[in-house]
Amino acid sequence: MAEKINQEEIVLKIEKLLPRTKGKFAPEDLAAETGFSLNDINDAVKRLLGIYRAKVIMNPDNGKLMFQFSYPLQKVGKKSFKEVALPIFKMLWKYFQLFYKALTGIILIFYTVLFIVLILIVMIASSSNDRDRRGGGINLAIFSGIIRAIFEAIYFISVSGNVVKVVDSTGMSYKTYAKDNNKGKNFVQSVFQFVFGPDNPPSDLYADDKEAIAFIRKVSYGKLTASDIVLLTGLTMSQAEERLALYASKFSGELEISDEGKVVANFENLLNTKTENLEGGQIIYYYNEIEPPAVLSGNTPGKNVAIVAMNIFNLIVSYLIINSTQQTFYYHREYITMPSWVAFGLGWFPFLFSLSFFLIPIFRIPFVAITKRKRQKAILRKKLFYALYQMKKNITFNGITQLINLPKELHDEAQASLNKLVAELRGDISIDDNGNVVINIDNWIDGLSR
Repeated sequence: MAEKINQEEIVLKIEKLLPRTKGKFAPEDLAAETGFSLNDINDAVKRLLGIYRAKVIMNPDNGKLMFQFSYPLQKVGKKSFKEVALPIFKMLWKYFQLFYKALTGIILIFYTVLFIVLILIVMIASSSNDRDRRGGGINLAIFSGIIRAIFEAIYFISVSGNVVKVVDSTGMSYKTYAKDNNKGKNFVQSVFQFVFGPDNPPSDLYADDKEAIAFIRKVSYGKLTASDIVLLTGLTMSQAEERLALYASKFSGELEISDEGKVVANFENLLNTKTENLEGGQIIYYYNEIEPPAVLSGNTPGKNVAIVAMNIFNLIVSYLIINSTQQTFYYHREYITMPSWVAFGLGWFPFLFSLSFFLIPIFRIPFVAITKRKRQKAILRKKLFYALYQMKKNITFNGITQLINLPKELHDEAQASLNKLVAELRGDISIDDNGNVVINIDNWIDGLSR
């Protein structure tokens, strides 16, 4: 009697066979090698699709399924040093921003008010030497209100901002925070934006997965192909094939070959629904969504002028205080010098921090310029992608430029981007009998499930 082997052992045995096949095999190959049933092998391979990068393709010899794991084997989600370091850098940058925002608000707004009050006190004291100094002239309630407004603004931006969708001049949409109606709080936000630029809503790590499930449930009624994933995400066909294999493992999809010879994942199990209160993901096709625009501050010129004037005022006053702490004053028949804590608290600290208040935006300028350029390239690619999707057949470059109203100065850049895009969709560019350049993307279009 044959010994019963559990699923874990089957997975391990098949995993050991992958190097011998160099990652490329048909389920029947493994059945012949191991004696396991095709059902057991398919279940085990489906689990391995969630562990290692792989594609599910059609065997050109017999039209049946075959698997192509990346070889040498590469684990799903394995990241390069850059991919590991970038999230850490972003996290550190986020906490630095929160810390710096608190200090920025306190220094720019709090110190501006404090310096004005101190100047008034000095003016009053200099004109009334026979009067007692009025330390009570500084209203602590004013400062506590300022600090409270600063931290409320930080909380609003980082935690409770309402996310809204905005459609820009390109016709594409992006998500951003809604503007607050509280003008006082808006000014505090403008101070933060002057240094770091406007905050954008955090990205959803599972947005693509939720969008794919929504597409399966609402549009394709249980079917999903690599071409569908390209339409949703803009990935290359090769990347989309890997994503399809991963989804088949993750969401228990059944892989099959369609009558057109395309790999289709059947997710009828995801069509079961009980409530309408859970909306799931939103379906936004790749060509309809773009990243928020990259700007240096996002403030109005008037607010920037006011912020710059306040910071220059702080720089000048703190510099004068630094100079004054190095001098001796004759006051009430005594020679006095400023305490060291005054030199630091009212001089060096606000002076150096106010300098950084200008330096950080200056250092951000090249990064904003690079981000703007990347966004422009992404918009052009999305427009070309949209044109290909709309035209589908008999595509020419002239037809594309007319459909998306492409300016002539962008034709050369668009041609280079289009060539790359067609290659990523596994299409081809050829010359017809009349000498016209014709673009063929049937491989992608014919794979769409609708």
